[in-house]
Amino acid sequence: MFKEQVIMALESLGANKFRSLLTMLGIIIGAGTLVAVLSLGNSLQGQVFEQFIDLGTRRIAVGPGDPKAKGARDIPGYGLLSVQDYATLERVVNERPDLFRTIAPEVAVSTEVRAGTVAVKALLVGTTDQYRLVQSVPMEYGRFLTPEDEAAGSRVGVLGSQIAEDLFGTDPAALQAAIGRVIEINGQPLEVIGIIRQNGGPYATDGRVFAPVSAVRLRLVGNLDIPGRGMQMTGILIGIQSEQVVDAAEAVISSALRSTRQVPEGAINDFRLDLPTQALSVLSGINGAITGFIAVVAGISLVVGGIGIMNIMLVAVTERTREIGVRKALGASDGDVLGQFVLEALAISLVGSLIGVGGAIGLVTLISSVAGIAAGISWIGVGLALVFASAIGIGFGFYPARRAAMLLPIEALRYE
Repeated sequence: MFKEQVIMALESLGANKFRSLLTMLGIIIGAGTLVAVLSLGNSLQGQVFEQFIDLGTRRIAVGPGDPKAKGARDIPGYGLLSVQDYATLERVVNERPDLFRTIAPEVAVSTEVRAGTVAVKALLVGTTDQYRLVQSVPMEYGRFLTPEDEAAGSRVGVLGSQIAEDLFGTDPAALQAAIGRVIEINGQPLEVIGIIRQNGGPYATDGRVFAPVSAVRLRLVGNLDIPGRGMQMTGILIGIQSEQVVDAAEAVISSALRSTRQVPEGAINDFRLDLPTQALSVLSGINGAITGFIAVVAGISLVVGGIGIMNIMLVAVTERTREIGVRKALGASDGDVLGQFVLEALAISLVGSLIGVGGAIGLVTLISSVAGIAAGISWIGVGLALVFASAIGIGFGFYPARRAAMLLPIEALRYE
């Protein structure tokens, strides 16, 4: 009996192809939108995450502790970072390659940079070649620092895009010609070896000048040492292997620093760890909210499609009143009639959702090939589209089906 009802439902769809297609339109749009949004949303989220990673979210930044924090100890130089801390963390990085990729120092000093008669304020950052392995440093012209620069304490510098434009102008030819020119920092000469492409954002380098940390300490700035602890550092950047090891990496870093800095049990950390998880969670929340909003719009489209199904099924019940009367006169029960019309509504909804899913898969594939986005089909979205469409078909088809089932045979046969 069920098989016969399914065949009759499909035959009913075929008998009025154009009307059935118009009825399915809302379901087609809703199901297709749901699958396309979830598929493209997941891939775009992955790409945005990768861009954030390129900017430096796959790293932990160690900074000085706040001397005014509640629980801070009253000791000289509380919270300051030194080369001793760097040596401790460098050892930890080498011992745990499963957690860490590399480490880079930061010795930052606000200073004046001069090229001829033009002078601008900039942040001079002493670091090593490992810096670009921790954070993205896209070079526009020239090169970044090398181990040889650090070993020799070379007076060389890499300019952020804003500093380069302030000193040499915005003309690309002038910027390219700046490579090899000598600028002054605190009256000391510095040869420009590279200019970084503009990369605004939370870890922007636009207003910075990078130089070997050895040159910053010995030749450009002067005494940066903490009595008894060696060179003072503004920050220490540690590259981690992935976002999944953030918690483990944080625990290892905290334990090592608390031990070497002799932080008593129960005392607060006299250093600060900036983790990437907050930025990533905010990004994920924004992406989820946008995807959810569009998915809700797709759901509304499905509901509108359900209203269309109800409307056309009510018309179908009116048109087939005599047919219903004949079937009941020949022995069909109320349940048989109810099931027949619910199946027809379900068939309209399912066929429409399958068309929408097929269209969405084609659209996602096309966008992937044209835009170069590695977008995979969200099979969860496909499942949700089919389940929602089925529920809407049954839900909105039940009232017309029940109305058909409640018709009295004698009244139905008499209907013109």
